[in-house]
Amino acid sequence: MKIGVDIDGVLANSLPLWVAELNNYFNKSKQLKEISLYDIQKTYEIGQRDLKLFLERRGRYLMKSAEPMTGASYYLDRIKQHHEIYIITARDKRYQEETQEWLKKHSLPYDELLLLGSHDKKEPCLERNLKVLVEDTLEIGVEVSSAGIAVLLLDAPYNQGTLPELVYRKRSWDEIYRTIVPGPITLAMKGSPRAAVNHTP
Repeated sequence: MKIGVDIDGVLANSLPLWVAELNNYFNKSKQLKEISLYDIQKTYEIGQRDLKLFLERRGRYLMKSAEPMTGASYYLDRIKQHHEIYIITARDKRYQEETQEWLKKHSLPYDELLLLGSHDKKEPCLERNLKVLVEDTLEIGVEVSSAGIAVLLLDAPYNQGTLPELVYRKRSWDEIYRTIVPGPITLAMKGSPRAAVNHTP
């Protein structure tokens, strides 16, 4: 089975690092629970030019300095033994070297790395026939699930709310692993099976 996995907020514990850097750069005092990397401009009340300048100065550091999420390396390696892993991120292609180095440093295996430069993940997921996407941004999860792709939403303060069909909240990498391996996989919400994804070694 082909599985998509996001980086920031899923494999990488990026948010604390981003908040510290953004607060320092823009002289703010935002708290973690206020922030979503999906919409930095709105949260910090800055324009596109401000964000561009920030990324020019701190972007490469941010892409290679976050700690991995608890259990990410261990469980992704175990999932990789059974399934194909497609790392699919909104990071820009200019950060490919830093991203590859970070993944290698933290022993995070994958079959293909997709740096999209945007939050539009639905079409890339469809093009590669992905059956599951592990994601932390609810808006992306809603869009991808509308194409019939199951989404495992890693719980975070910024992604609370009602989940649509095919989006399933998971609170840890252990939960993600136990949902995916071994198959067949039954993804259930509110105790009722909504979708089955067949296990293909």
